[in-house]
Amino acid sequence: MHHVLTALLVFLLSLSLAGEPVSDFFLQKRARETEQPAVTTEPKEITVRLTFTGDVTLGSEELLRDRENSFDSVAAREGYGWFFRNMLPLFSEDDLTLVNLEGVLSDSSAMEDRSKVFRFRGPTDFARILTESSIEACAISNNHILDFGDQGYESTRAALERNGILYCGNDASFVLEKDGIRIGFFALGNTFMNTYGDQVIREIARMRADGVHAIVCCFHAGQEYKPLHRSWDQDRRARVAIEQWGADLVIMHHPHVVQGVDIVNGRYVFYSLGNFCFGGNMYIRGSKENPSVRALESMVLRMDLHFSPDGTYLGQEGRIYPCFISSSASRVGDPNDFQPKFVTGEEAEGVRKRIQKDTSFELAPLDGREGFIELPFLRNPGLDVPEEKDPAGAGT
Repeated sequence: MHHVLTALLVFLLSLSLAGEPVSDFFLQKRARETEQPAVTTEPKEITVRLTFTGDVTLGSEELLRDRENSFDSVAAREGYGWFFRNMLPLFSEDDLTLVNLEGVLSDSSAMEDRSKVFRFRGPTDFARILTESSIEACAISNNHILDFGDQGYESTRAALERNGILYCGNDASFVLEKDGIRIGFFALGNTFMNTYGDQVIREIARMRADGVHAIVCCFHAGQEYKPLHRSWDQDRRARVAIEQWGADLVIMHHPHVVQGVDIVNGRYVFYSLGNFCFGGNMYIRGSKENPSVRALESMVLRMDLHFSPDGTYLGQEGRIYPCFISSSASRVGDPNDFQPKFVTGEEAEGVRKRIQKDTSFELAPLDGREGFIELPFLRNPGLDVPEEKDPAGAGT
């Protein structure tokens, strides 16, 4: 033992004579033994997930409200959770679900426009159907928002605001913010283009100047029950919104049937999502000119917009989920239970074929298990800097 202590003292003394304090030596040794390699993490990409549906009417035709199978009667009998029960798992996992609210929420029938064939209205309490279904936003610029004049229009806006539902349309827009990413939402119907079009253009420019990172535009355009989108207003609206206004995604409603998909400047355009939860029709309708066109078929659109941590828009991808607007109907003339459902197999393939017929590029096949159509990633073309031309080779 004496020899061991002597050797240790000699060792420590040699370190001290070498100019390194004993205490420093042991501290540095311990630090070297416990030191971990530095971990560097790249900033994570930010994804904003959005869900869109077609036309939603929370109410009935004025003359049919008391019928046993009207939307209002179903709401009283089944409860507010009935209508979007099948969709709730999808709606609840995104950052925002937006529907086209085609109708009025008002407790009064004052100012009813009796010159119109169809007038759709539900009580203001029906706004709770949206909140109970994880639907956070509505587009309200369409041909039924004025079915009950200015009182119906203002009542609808007030009902949405009281229930915390965001809305866009005409002079109203909103911004969704997630992890510092800000996305602006706008909506315009054909009948409101002349009144609000210039205002929307100015507001989009203002949002861009304020640092909004992406813009979504919804249009109520096209011709009802037409399987193809070849309507001048649809094509023109899409290109103007993307190429001139700087929109990053365009969604359209109004034809009541599903139409095709387009790509403009690296951005997706959807010409019609079809009907969805449509209280305006107690029965499944078709087209008089073309009985094979059915308003039973619909789709839910799920879009992921990707951004770098500094807010640079990177691109978009998505999925189309084929649906029927009623869980119990299968053909034109069947009663509408106002409860949309996802479809798979032959039914989903039928929806896919209708979308494909109006789409210039080949859509992906249906996912065999869940029945969705995958939309590939579109990179933001603005990120691709063109190569500088060699002056010596100019003109060759």
